[in-house]
Amino acid sequence: MASKKQMIASALVPDERGRIFVQRRTLQRRLFPGCWDLIGGHVEHGEDVLSALKREIHEETGWRLKSASHELAPKYWNDGAVEYQERRFIVEVEGDPGNPVLETSKVSEFMWVDRAHLEKLKENRKPGDQLIYDSVLEALEVIEAQRTAR
Repeated sequence: MASKKQMIASALVPDERGRIFVQRRTLQRRLFPGCWDLIGGHVEHGEDVLSALKREIHEETGWRLKSASHELAPKYWNDGAVEYQERRFIVEVEGDPGNPVLETSKVSEFMWVDRAHLEKLKENRKPGDQLIYDSVLEALEVIEAQRTAR
């Protein structure tokens, strides 16, 4: 049974067309091998969630966090040993969106997802595991609502 608790900071990075950046985990990863994932990771001891977000964005893509414009409601999940609280932010970054510097030991490819490609996010996921799918859908809805309001 999960007993340890861990906070995760995740970034949903939209491009100018309103698509969201995702990256595929390598097949060698312990958790979610071959699955599409968000930029993000563990909040380290003594680190606040936005500092972790900033660090993870830079480590995983080479981009720099410019601003966190919206926080989605946290998601909770566990891997059997650890209970996770995932804090998810829609962010703006500085850097070349077409040329992220991927951590190739951890991720094998990237893509920009719109509504037409949402189903791809379920690849290699167990039935019912929709955290990434749901997160991207929520972010797309927020971005579309913001664009409509302008």
